[in-house]
This record gives sequence, structure tokens and C-alpha cells, in this order.
Amino acid sequence: MRSKQLLICDLDNTLYDWVGFFVPSFYAMVDAAIEVTGCDRDKLLEDFRTVHQKYGDSEHPFALLETETMRQLYRGASSGAVLAALNPAFHAFNSSRKRTLHLHRGVSETLGLLRAHGVRLIAHTESKLYSVIDRLNRLDLFKYFDKIYCRQRSTSPHPDPHVGSEWLARFPTEKIIELSRHQAKPNPAVLLEICESEETAPENAAYVGDSIARDILMAKRANVFAIWASYGAYRDAHMYQALVRISHWTADEVAREKILNEEAKNVAPDYILRDSFEEILAAINIGQAEHPPAQSAHA
Repeated sequence: MRSKQLLICDLDNTLYDWVGFFVPSFYAMVDAAIEVTGCDRDKLLEDFRTVHQKYGDSEHPFALLETETMRQLYRGASSGAVLAALNPAFHAFNSSRKRTLHLHRGVSETLGLLRAHGVRLIAHTESKLYSVIDRLNRLDLFKYFDKIYCRQRSTSPHPDPHVGSEWLARFPTEKIIELSRHQAKPNPAVLLEICESEETAPENAAYVGDSIARDILMAKRANVFAIWASYGAYRDAHMYQALVRISHWTADEVAREKILNEEAKNVAPDYILRDSFEEILAAINIGQAEHPPAQSAHA
């Protein structure tokens, strides 16, 4: 197999466990908010879902402030006063994130080796700008990627626009290309646009991701070498249901997901990373590692 010149990486659950950090951190925030206000838990969770669906984003920044519960509780209060009152909730989220957000084994070292071998690295994610920048910064990943493709930023990023602008200015935003919501996986068009922008033929590129129905299906449609990070596909059932409870997914999106999952039953990746991201070195013919050929992902 020929070495690949371009590797396009999914981020969430491929390079780190997104569900494993976000769900406990989100619910730590919820618990702290309830402790501060005494509000009804089920009502607050339903309010979160409404806000998330409004913006199409389960990570909408400061969504707590936009919930109907908090709007009613703090009606007439200044934004500064509300932020101060709910600071324990935001602190709880941040504290949990520090404990639970970390790279999968070997990710940093492997990205470094790939660059050392002349492979151009591109990040591609359906997470929005602010969340992507925050994670890339916390995990020290900016230095590995030439470009980062993500979804457009939220319309209300921070209660204090001056603070939000100062924060954003600290990062290499020239590397980042924001995509519209319509440029969604598994549409191969965006993948083909990335290859064209990088002056690389699709057959000389590889895509790695954890989702058969989105990442692998998209790569196969674009004639890009499809690498399935199977280690990132595991979902704890309890944690996943907790995510669904407050998710931005609408009924139409759930129906679309079912259709994609049916179509993906007949899709097999070109290569499977079974235990760690490090296995990608063999997948794209870097180094001496050997690996058995990919079996069906549904075997």
C-alpha cells in the first residue's frame, strides 16, 4: 500500500473520549446549579434540550444562562450578577473537565511521528468553533494540524463580548475554516474540498474517525482511504442515555441517523485501528509496524 500524503482526522472520540468527558462535566454543572438555586432537575434538563436544539449544539456556550428556569429565577438581574450567582455551576463543569478530558493513548506521539514523516495533518469535526479551540488548546494539539475544519461559531459565545474576543485572539485562528451546518457528515463534498485545497488527490489521502455511519461512509463516498478508530466507538449505555436526554438532536435528525446506520451496515473500512491511535502508522504505511487486513466492522 502506498503511503498517504494527507491524513484528515476526526477529533471527538477519535483523539480523545468526548462522551467520557462531556457527560460527567455537564451533569456536574447541572447538580451544582440545582444546589445553588433549588430548581427542578427535570425542568432544567428539558430547558437545556430546548436551548441546545435552538442552536443545533449540545455544547452551546453558557447555555445555562439561556434556560427558561434561570431566566425566570434571575429576571431583572444584571448579567454580571447572574454569572456570579451561577459561578459554582461553571466551576463544577471546569473542574470535571480537568479530570476527565485527556488524549487517547499514543495520540500526541503518533501525530508528531506522522508530521516528522511528512504527512500533512488536517482536523475535521462537527463540533463548533469555541469548543474545538478550547479542546485543541487544553490538549496541546494546535501544533500538529495545518488546518482545522469545524462548524461555524455560536451566535452568543460569551455574556461579555469583550472577554470572548480577547480569548479568541490568543489562538491561531488563521488555521481554522468554519463550515456551515449544511456541510455535514457523511456528505463527501467537504472531504473532496479539503483534498482540493491541500492539492492532494483523494486516493492519496486518508480519513480516520470513530463513526462508521458518518466518518467511514463519508470517506468511502469520497474515494478516500477510510480508517475506523474502533476503540473510539464504544459507548457506555448509561452515559449515552444521559447525553441523549439533553442533546440537540431533533426528531428529523434521529430519523436521519437511523437511515445512515442502515446504509452503513454495508460499509466496511479499509483499515481498523483496534486498540489505539498508534496503529495508524501501519495503516498509512509509516514505519515498520505490520497489521492484519481489516475485517468487516460488523463481523
